[in-house]
Amino acid sequence: RGDSMYKIAICDDNVEQTGITEKIILDFFATIDRKIEIDVFFKPETLLNVMSEPKNNYQLIFLDIEMQGINGIEVAKRLRALEKEFLLVFITGYDNYMLESFEVLPFRYVLKPIDSEKMEPILQQLVFELDHHNQYLFYKIGKQHYQLRIRDIVVISSELGRKVKVRSVDESEIEFYFKLKELLKILPSSYFFQVNRGVIINLNYITGIIGDQITLINEKVVYISRRNRQDFKKAYTKFIERCTGI
Repeated sequence: RGDSMYKIAICDDNVEQTGITEKIILDFFATIDRKIEIDVFFKPETLLNVMSEPKNNYQLIFLDIEMQGINGIEVAKRLRALEKEFLLVFITGYDNYMLESFEVLPFRYVLKPIDSEKMEPILQQLVFELDHHNQYLFYKIGKQHYQLRIRDIVVISSELGRKVKVRSVDESEIEFYFKLKELLKILPSSYFFQVNRGVIINLNYITGIIGDQITLINEKVVYISRRNRQDFKKAYTKFIERCTGI
């Protein structure tokens, strides 16, 4: 897929540090034969100004948390308020920001000093995420063909085994003929999990777990069957580790 071009922003007020980060990113993308464009910002205000233009966006933003004047988490809040889609990686000298930065949905943290050994696994995960970002599920209702973005699916349920009901993040629900078992083969196993005989959930949309009860966004509650409990624990732990980069 060498034709996709990724736009990347690095925002850090340390000139030497940005040089190192930029070189590691350039080297990595050269080895996987991907086109990228990197813009470096030494002032967060400049990045915010550029991003607030409707036509401008970066798919990846590397943001230092400890900058002069304005804290990186505050910058991230303002960037998220622009309601654009991008993956955010925090660069930090400390590992004590995890909880307060949760609401700005960071993809990963990189601890300083930055080197290619720390960055490469993260860059690999970022590329995987970008490549799967806009995958679609194709389905038919009658003679009509439709598509649904996979990452927008919250939960899929099947009552009689032949038809599935798909609920999306915008609360819409659609029903079409498809076997749950076949769907499971198509969906990315890194964040879709079958919790019981008739239900597959997207781990991204879990808001709470109590015992065998999972709450999803939109307050929907699903149950984990006893036989799936152990596997679910493993899958969810792995998912959390991948999201927090622990």
